[in-house]
Amino acid sequence: MKIAVMSDTHGNVQRAVNVLKQRGKVNRLIHLGDHYRDAVEIGVGTRLHVDAVSGNTDRDFEPWAEREKILELDGVRILITHGDRYKVKNGIDRLVEKAIEEDVQAVLFGHTHIAMKQRIGNILFLNPGCILSNNSNNSYALLGLTNGHVEGEIIKI
Repeated sequence: MKIAVMSDTHGNVQRAVNVLKQRGKVNRLIHLGDHYRDAVEIGVGTRLHVDAVSGNTDRDFEPWAEREKILELDGVRILITHGDRYKVKNGIDRLVEKAIEEDVQAVLFGHTHIAMKQRIGNILFLNPGCILSNNSNNSYALLGLTNGHVEGEIIKI
């Protein structure tokens, strides 16, 4: 299974849709917040199933939206969160603790606008970065799930 992962789209819906249409075959999208409404619109524009959480800029508009979730896909447990509650701009130590506590194989987070991929033990930590029109380091991520194994890749655009 191939999953596109995006975060911090901040209203750049058409850009996200275009990127995913150019990408070709992906099975679903995971959106990590800022802006939660974008996730819904991107899903409509691409006809992908979307799993999403809200971010720190969403709380006034989508107060009912979940801030984090654990997904179980193809035998892989995945924690998805925006990341601000774990203070990821100062490192991922708190996310590492949460990942161990929840017994997940992957943690997907955003908030920093900077792409990152790191494996700590058997846990993949993946931040897709962002696709803002004023950012020269635009990126998203692909997550590959095969028989209970997870791999991640940062895609520069």
